[in-house]
Formats: sequence, C-alpha cells, structure tokens
Amino acid sequence: MERLICSGKEGDFLVVGGQEFNHLKALRIKKGDRLEVFCEGRLFLSVLLSIEKGYALCKPLEEINIPLPKPEVNLYQCIPVELRLMEEVIERASQTGANSLIPVICKRGFQKLNLVEEKLERWKKLSLASFKQCRRPKPMEISIPIRLSEIEAKEELALLLDNFSAEADIKSLDLTKRSYGVLVGPEGGLSIEEVELLKSKDFKPLFLRPYILRTEMAGAVAVALIMNLAGKD
Repeated sequence: MERLICSGKEGDFLVVGGQEFNHLKALRIKKGDRLEVFCEGRLFLSVLLSIEKGYALCKPLEEINIPLPKPEVNLYQCIPVELRLMEEVIERASQTGANSLIPVICKRGFQKLNLVEEKLERWKKLSLASFKQCRRPKPMEISIPIRLSEIEAKEELALLLDNFSAEADIKSLDLTKRSYGVLVGPEGGLSIEEVELLKSKDFKPLFLRPYILRTEMAGAVAVALIMNLAGKD
C-alpha cells in the first residue's frame, strides 16, 4: 500500500497536494483505492475520494498505530565539514531505525550555525521521504543543532564511536537497555579534549570492527547493530 504526506485538511478530508500530488499521479492511484496518508503527526488508512486540479482528497478510515521498535536509539551526529554529507547521514540513520538525529557542532566539524539552521527544513523533508520509503511507524525526528559542550545524554547508555582509544566493542556492551545514545565525530575525528569531556559525561567509547568507517556511515552501522542485537538472546 502506498504512503503519501498530507498537505492540509479540508473539513474531515485529507488534502494531498504539491509534489505529493504529482507522486500520487505517477503511482496511478485511482479513485476508490486505499492508501496511507500521514497528516499532522498521525498516520491514517484512507481512501482516495477524488482527484481535482492540483490536489486530491482522501477520506481517513482509521488511524494506523504501529508499535515503535525497541530499543530507542538517538544519533548525535557531529556535522561534517562537508555539510552535504548530512543528507547521507539522515537517509541512512532513518532507514536503520534511529529514533532521532541531533546535529552537533564540534571543533573539527562544520561551524556556521546559521547555515545549519537554514538546512533544517530540507533535512526534515528528507526524513519524511525516508519515512515513506522504509515504512517507519513515524518519521525520524531532526532536532535543533547543539554544541558538543552542551550535550547531556538522556539515554540509559551513551556511546561514543572512537576507533583510536576505545576498549569496548559491540559484543562487550550491555544490550538490555531501553535507550541508547550514539555520538559520531566529524571527518577528522574528535579532539582529545572533546573525547575526555564526553567521557566525563558518561559516554562510553566504542569501536566498530574491523575498519575505520566514514562519518556518514558510522552512525547508521552502530544504530543497525544496536537495533538488531539489543534485547536478543
């Protein structure tokens, strides 16, 4: 069943317009067909009522409540110097099951906060597109950017990917927790001072075998491993 994003409401009906309407036409969805429509943070099983000039009207039949996968994994991604790489990070993290992505400004990463803030809407649209493609229960949340010094991990276990000084690997972790935070550094890695600061905030250094991963890949690999191994016998 196809999934589309609502652009608004018309009374009790859901409106699909803009690029989503073009997508609906490309998929050849016809009047009377059923589809999933995401509107205002909720997902509805709907039926296509009519196709108008530039938009379609859908009638919601029932809300779809899909249980969120466990555990919760939040990705703290240091913004790469090449800002465009964040788009790859978002797509991969969403597909592998990250609950949220928190962009982090660090010493060796991208520094211009105003430019990062300008990208947030595009990043949220990428998260929505991935939500449609990989059939997530809800889109991956894109948080406002924070500085590394401001991080206070709220998860039960906070991890720092560090292939240089970490002693722990994935097999040595306690994977019975309900929530995990994973922090990934930029292309040049974190500074010694930043690593020590994160360790003082109870981030546990972790390395992923066997090789050093690029920043746009590392977080997705860690999220996928945790999502598939946590809570398993």
